[in-house]
Amino acid sequence: MKYNDIVVLIPSYNPSKKIKETINLLKNNGFNNIIVIDDGSTNKDNFKNLKCTKLISYKVNKGKGFALKTGFKYIEKLNVQGVITIDDDLQQNINDIKHLCDLFLKDSCVYLGCRNFDKNTPFKRKVANKVTNKLFYMLYHEKITDTQSGLRIFPKNLLKFLINIKGNGFEYETNVLKFLAMYKIKIKQIPIKTIYFKGSNESRYKAITDSIKIIKVLFNKKNI
Repeated sequence: MKYNDIVVLIPSYNPSKKIKETINLLKNNGFNNIIVIDDGSTNKDNFKNLKCTKLISYKVNKGKGFALKTGFKYIEKLNVQGVITIDDDLQQNINDIKHLCDLFLKDSCVYLGCRNFDKNTPFKRKVANKVTNKLFYMLYHEKITDTQSGLRIFPKNLLKFLINIKGNGFEYETNVLKFLAMYKIKIKQIPIKTIYFKGSNESRYKAITDSIKIIKVLFNKKNI
């Protein structure tokens, strides 16, 4: 099956060689529309000869939220059904990605891939996610089992709203969930495998400091 109606969006900062493996795996599984955002990387070696549809680069690192919004602005102009956001380092299972896309093509709803946080999950990451999940439910009355998951699918008609949501860092993804909850936009949550590699983007997401920022964002209901 080919997923021509879905764009894969990959925000990336100083990626490892796994970004090429990720793109090759996507292409081998029917994903032909792949957009990579180079978020002001200082090391651009692994962007060379990248077999993606479009590589968008800018000079200064501005954060994951800014990179996602940059991608959404570009995708908004394309004739597609939706966009799936994934990591650049094989942190998500290809079968999970395909499963979410198969479901999305049937109903064009927002889909969120939710990890099971098994014994392989770093302890700090597991605790931080549980805390933010509980706070999100208390404040927004929406039970999200993985508020920090980056595996998400959005229909194209939502992009005009997503590009105006505040936040340039990891907190942006929390603001997106706040927006969806506050405007009663249905979120379908699908269990996915938990994959962590030593030396992966764990170094970019700081479990404690970034979670504190996210908690502050959660308490600010106006900041979307």
